[in-house]
Amino acid sequence: MRIPPTVQITFGLVVLTSTIVLVVDLLFGVFPDPDEQLMRPRRAFAESAAAQAAVLLERGDSKTLTAALERMREYDPGIRSAAVRRADGTLLAQAGNHKNAWSGATGDLSTPTDLVVPLSAGRDRWGSLEVTYLPDQRSTLRRALGHPLVITLLGIALLGGLLYWRYIRRALVHLDPKAVIPERVALAFDIMTEGVVVLDRRGRILLANKTFRALAGETAGDIVGKQLAKLPWLKAGLPADAADHPWMQTLHDGKPVMDLAIEVTPSSDAKKKLVINCAPISDPRGAVRGCVVTFDDLTQVHLANERLQAALTELDRLASHDSLTGCLTRRAFFERMGQAREEAIRNGKPLSCLALDIDQFKSVNDRFGHVVGDRVVQEVGGLLVSSLRSADIVGRYGGDEFFVGMPGCEHEQAIAIADKLRLAIKERCDAALGDVKRLHVTVSIGVATLNDSHSALADLIEHADKALYEAKSSGRNRVAAARHANSRRADRVANPSA
Repeated sequence: MRIPPTVQITFGLVVLTSTIVLVVDLLFGVFPDPDEQLMRPRRAFAESAAAQAAVLLERGDSKTLTAALERMREYDPGIRSAAVRRADGTLLAQAGNHKNAWSGATGDLSTPTDLVVPLSAGRDRWGSLEVTYLPDQRSTLRRALGHPLVITLLGIALLGGLLYWRYIRRALVHLDPKAVIPERVALAFDIMTEGVVVLDRRGRILLANKTFRALAGETAGDIVGKQLAKLPWLKAGLPADAADHPWMQTLHDGKPVMDLAIEVTPSSDAKKKLVINCAPISDPRGAVRGCVVTFDDLTQVHLANERLQAALTELDRLASHDSLTGCLTRRAFFERMGQAREEAIRNGKPLSCLALDIDQFKSVNDRFGHVVGDRVVQEVGGLLVSSLRSADIVGRYGGDEFFVGMPGCEHEQAIAIADKLRLAIKERCDAALGDVKRLHVTVSIGVATLNDSHSALADLIEHADKALYEAKSSGRNRVAAARHANSRRADRVANPSA
C-alpha cells in the first residue's frame, strides 16, 4: 500500500519535532521530574517538622514529640508513618506502624515514599526524622502519561500532526498541484477521447489528460501547475481579456459554458478547430472550488464539412452555370431574375433586361463549322460576364441567345450600356477570332425595363425579346428598346455601320 506524500512528510516532521524536544530537555532540563516535584513540598514539610522535633528533643519531651508526629499524619493523610530515630538505630518516638512501613533507607538518601531529615546536636549527627508516604496506586502507564514530557510529545504527535498535515496539504497544492488529484482519477481521464483539463480556483492546471497533452505534444510535467490561459498555442485563440475566457466565467459565476468554438495552432501542424465546454466543481456547500474543461477536436469533422460544402458548391455551380460560357443556365437565370424582380418591386428600384443574339450565327456554323461556332458563343458569353457588374445577372438562354438582368439600372442607362456591349463585342471578338479569316461577329440587343405595363417577369423577358426581334429585323448589329407607356420608342440607337 502506497502511503500518500502528505502522510509521509507529516510523520517525518512529528518525529523531528519530538527529537528536538527530547534533546532540549536532555541538555537544559526543560521538563521537571514528577518525583522531584512530588518530593519538594514533602521535604519542606518534613524539614519544618524536624526543626520542631529538635526543640522537643532538647527539652526531653518525648510525649509531646510523639503527639507532634501524630499531628503530622492528621495534617497530611498521605503520610503512612513518621518516627524519630537515633543514630544507633533506636526509635525514640513514632506515629503509625513505622517499623513495618519503613523500607530501610539509611543516611540522607530519600525517595518519594521514604523521606529522611537529619537531626544534629551541635556539629554531631544525633539521629534523623523519618517519614513514609503511601505509595502511588496508579499504573505505570498512567504515571507515564502524566509526565509533562510525555504529554508534550503526545500533543506534538496528535495536534501537531494534524496541523502539519493540513499545512503540508495546502503547501503541496501550491508546490505540486497534481498532488490533489488521485492517480486513479487521472488514469480514468486518460482513456477519454476528448481533451480534459481540471483547474483550481485560480485557473491553474491540476490535471491534463493524455488527449489534451497530445494536442501540442506536451507532457504533464510541462503544463501542470501553469495557468491554462497562458499556454501559448491556446492563448492565440482566446479573447484578450482574461475575464472573458470561458473557464474564468465558470469559476466566477458557477455556471457551465457550452459549445464555444475556437481555432488554434497547437504545433507546427495545421490549424485545429476545438469546441470548449466548461463545468464548475463545487463543494458540499455549493462554493466553486475548480472547473472541468473539455476540448473536442472537430478539425476532421470541419474539414469533411468544408470538403462537402465545396463539393456541393461546385455541383451547384455546374448545375447553375453553362459549361461553355460560364453564364447562368436558363433555369438559374430565371431564379435569380425572380429574386431581383421581387427586390426591385419591394424597394421601388428599376430592373432592366437585355436580350442579346449573335447575328447570322447559323451561317457561322455552316461556313466555319461548329467548333468555330462554339468559340464565338464562348467569346461573347465570356465578354458579357467580364464586362458587366457583379450584381448583373448574365444567362445563356439557349444556342446563341443571351439574357442580362441589370438590377438598379434605369431604362436609358440600360440602352447606353447595351450599345457599349454591342461595340465591345464587335471589336474584341474580331481580335480574339482573328485566325478565322472573313469572320466578323456582331450582335443585336433588345432592352426592356420593369414598369407597370410589364411588371411580371415573363412580360419583362418577352418585351426584351420582342425588342431584340425588332433590332434584328431592322438590320442587325443594333440596339432596340421596348415600347414604354410613358416614353417614346427607341428602337434604333446604334448606327449599323459602326
